[in-house]
Amino acid sequence: MSHEPSEYGVAPPLHEMPRSPKWPWVLLLVAALLVVGGLAFGNHVSSMLERTFAEQQEPAGPPPPPPLPEQTPPVPGKRVVVFEVTGTGTAFNITATVGASVHNESSVRLPWARTVEVPADQLAKSVMLVVVAGPDGTEVHGKYTVDGTTVREGKASGPYGVLTITDS
Repeated sequence: MSHEPSEYGVAPPLHEMPRSPKWPWVLLLVAALLVVGGLAFGNHVSSMLERTFAEQQEPAGPPPPPPLPEQTPPVPGKRVVVFEVTGTGTAFNITATVGASVHNESSVRLPWARTVEVPADQLAKSVMLVVVAGPDGTEVHGKYTVDGTTVREGKASGPYGVLTITDS
C-alpha cells in the first residue's frame, strides 16, 4: 500500500489566464490602412471626382478647338516655341521643356497649348514634350513648333499612355 497522495505534482490552475481582445488591433490596422490609402491616393480620387462632376455639368458635344497661339514675329536672338496637345478628356500630366525653362501641369483639360520664348542658344540645348494620357485611355496628339514651323509631333493612347517628343 502506498502512502503517497493520489495527485502528484502541480495542481492545474483554477481559472484560465486572461487573453487580450483582438478587436482593438484589427480596428487599429483598418484605421492605419485607411490613412495610408488616403495619403497615397487622395489626390487621384479627388481629381477623378472633380472630372466626373465637371463632365456631368458640361453640355454634350465636341470640345472647342485649341486656342491658336499668337504668332509673334521672331525677335533677334530669341526663338518662339509653341507646344500643343490635342485630344479629348484630360491628360494626367504634361511637361514641356525648352533648355532651362520647364512647364509641368497635372490633370490638364485638353486641348492645351503653351508658348515659350527663349534665347536662341537655349533652343539648341533641348526641347522636349512629355504627355501622360488620362486613365480613360483616349488618344492624345502632341507637337511643337519653332518660329511657326512644326519640328516634331506624335501620339499616344491607352490608359496612362506616354507620348515623348524630344529633340535633344
